[in-house]
Amino acid sequence: MLLKNALTFCHLLAMALAVGKMLDYDVRFLWTVHTRPSAQLLLDLERTKSTMTLALIALWLSGAALVYVGYTQNPAYLMNEKLWMKVFTVLVLTLNGWLMHRFAFPVLQRGHAFLDLPYVQMLGLTLFATLSSVSWLYASFLGIARSWTHTAPFGFILGVYATLILVAGGTALLGITLLRQIHIKRPQFSHPADTEIKHAGCPH
Repeated sequence: MLLKNALTFCHLLAMALAVGKMLDYDVRFLWTVHTRPSAQLLLDLERTKSTMTLALIALWLSGAALVYVGYTQNPAYLMNEKLWMKVFTVLVLTLNGWLMHRFAFPVLQRGHAFLDLPYVQMLGLTLFATLSSVSWLYASFLGIARSWTHTAPFGFILGVYATLILVAGGTALLGITLLRQIHIKRPQFSHPADTEIKHAGCPH
């Protein structure tokens, strides 16, 4: 019992740390989408990446240990469909995290204003971020949704997850598109570095 409680605590701590760090960075990032990111914001991006990666590793390790302990105590533990939905959600998080490290973060680290990025690229990065946010929050919710344990079918829980992604994704795309339109219509004040980039023929 002590081992299971310790593993549960580590699992919840990793989840809370990841969600807290993600929301903190996302809020600060949204306030700066119209300007080039500061050196501090880029540094915070690196720290957020490291924190989220470590939290995800801790989530996998503690989660796998909890599944093993639960199975040894009661083999029917594996019949909980909510458990497999949580595993699926963390798999999505892992794949999305890899794709973000591969494609999204390098773009953000170039130092361009987010709203000045090519439109399709901007929307793609928005979807990456939305999928990450929804998945972390839904995985957290599944951890405390006791009423769904051994009662809610996988299809229902998956349907809720898919609906949240569609709603959040559509809202995020609409919101960032409106912000871009407002940004384009505002008077533009050239930054010396921006001028140098344009003269150098940078496509962004």
